[in-house]
Amino acid sequence: MQIPNPFYLLLGLLPTLSGCQNPGKQASSTELLNYFHPTAATDTLLFEVEHAEGRTPAIGDTIPNSLFFTVLDSVLLSEINYVADASGAVVLAGQRFPLSTDFEACIVDIRQFWFQHQSLLLYDKRQKTFTDRATVAEWYGGDGGQILTGSWLVDYDRDGHKDLVVREIHHTLRPDDQGETHDETHESALLLLWRADRFVEQPLSDTALVVKRFPIRSFW
Repeated sequence: MQIPNPFYLLLGLLPTLSGCQNPGKQASSTELLNYFHPTAATDTLLFEVEHAEGRTPAIGDTIPNSLFFTVLDSVLLSEINYVADASGAVVLAGQRFPLSTDFEACIVDIRQFWFQHQSLLLYDKRQKTFTDRATVAEWYGGDGGQILTGSWLVDYDRDGHKDLVVREIHHTLRPDDQGETHDETHESALLLLWRADRFVEQPLSDTALVVKRFPIRSFW
């Protein structure tokens, strides 16, 4: 009797193992989605953080890090790894609301040390998975300077879909020759228009006008 080669047995099992992966991932994505509370979309939303070091607001239920950091692709979180760290971050679920027929936006609040962060997670209802992320509010930095971010979700180009106007205030402390320290702030804006399945950055012809039109609360 010929004994089957273990290598070929393993090859035979690979299609079965591969087919089991996607349903498990979809189930986990659905489990994560269920932490966010459904709400109706409004004409305009303003995202801002609270200026309170070490305070975690009651935005929603705490999401287990084992679920959040397993379901979301690490690429989606790579730009915010200074706060989105599975070993020390506190992740809270906010509301979710429709962006289009096929996409929902989920508000997630992430805290670590005194850093505060809010992202919009984009959920594709067809694929049943999270496909993208956008920073909408943030407060972080060090003793020499901090960056404050806030955003407006509004139909900027009047095409029937919500867009993001992201506002930033950079604060720095600069010493002069006499040993005096001076506060300096610089405000900027970023426009992200909704295009089919994601927010896409667009150039601004008049940044100063957008800064004035879409103000955010300053800490300085």
